[in-house]
Amino acid sequence: MKSQKQKKRRSPGLADKSVDRNCLFAEAWEIFVGFLKSRNDRITQTRRIVLERALDRHDHFRADDLASNLARGADRVSRGTVYRTLTLLVQAGLVREIRDTDAHAHFEPVFGREHHEHMVCDECGKFIEFVDTGMEGHISRACEKQKFTQRTHRVIIFGLCSECQ
Repeated sequence: MKSQKQKKRRSPGLADKSVDRNCLFAEAWEIFVGFLKSRNDRITQTRRIVLERALDRHDHFRADDLASNLARGADRVSRGTVYRTLTLLVQAGLVREIRDTDAHAHFEPVFGREHHEHMVCDECGKFIEFVDTGMEGHISRACEKQKFTQRTHRVIIFGLCSECQ
């Protein structure tokens, strides 16, 4: 379950992005370490590297893409470690998994970013992000009516983008 601090965190707004990025990563790492400790899982440098690289992404990436990037360079991380760590990051609420029209898993960092929903084009596979505060209100009211404690939600709309129509 997300901490209160994590729920309220919004997109960075500082002028110095590198300082803000470091603070954001430190906060995310602290949350991830707490999550790992709660499960009696190991806290490793390779998991730290995967978290850092995942949070640096500004796209909807596949695990294979991240694994390929981490297989090269100084910070080598095995493909299996990337997959296992992404699963943990999703469970910790720091990264979100989204499935496209072919049911392929894509990931995006959510920690420190505004909550949004997705449209996925059936033809080209393009992801379109959107925010709808009215929808958020409907979901909250539905949960209240059912006395349901919401952890998170996701809405994915499948159809054709303007370029494929």
